[in-house]
Amino acid sequence: MKKTISALLVLFAFSLPAFAQFAEEDIEFSGGYQHISGDDGLDGYRIGIGWNPIPKFQLALNYDGTYDNSVLGAFALTSVGLTVVNSHLQEILVGPRYFLPGAFKGHGHVQGHLLVPYVDTQFGEARLHTQLSSTAIGTVQAADTAFVWTIGGGADFRVYPHFAIRTNLGFLRTHFANSGQGRYILGVGVVWSFRSRETQ
Repeated sequence: MKKTISALLVLFAFSLPAFAQFAEEDIEFSGGYQHISGDDGLDGYRIGIGWNPIPKFQLALNYDGTYDNSVLGAFALTSVGLTVVNSHLQEILVGPRYFLPGAFKGHGHVQGHLLVPYVDTQFGEARLHTQLSSTAIGTVQAADTAFVWTIGGGADFRVYPHFAIRTNLGFLRTHFANSGQGRYILGVGVVWSFRSRETQ
């Protein structure tokens, strides 16, 4: 996981100077809350960076860090004792995002101008670390790293020319323990862009 993150960050860092003449106007940074379904669900954060080489089209790099701390109450009155499960799911994802400005045209000037939907798909690597602790067996840990992909979309609500509130909803496919798992992702965050998005 660390090697993949390092490689993607180095690739992004070396790509930026090549577009120095206009990159400053086409880069955005984002961050916010992220929820991933499955079991009791995982909650955490997403941070990202995006580059728009052409209008409406963006290459995005995202990192998600989500957590879950659950108490398995069914074992509390057995010989196993109180059992606690701590999970940490991380993903590093990269892929295209396509914006649809004007999709709400004809549904009111304010909506068409400020609410901009998008669709995206991303690919990358995910790591799940789980720790189980109980009175009887002590602490047991397990971890796995696997390929992951997502497909979904969302919308930007532009509150200022350089700031927007972004929502995202999608399907996340992981492949831990040599089998596939389907999860849903839901998030909300803030986006800041160098270039004004007011007229897009």
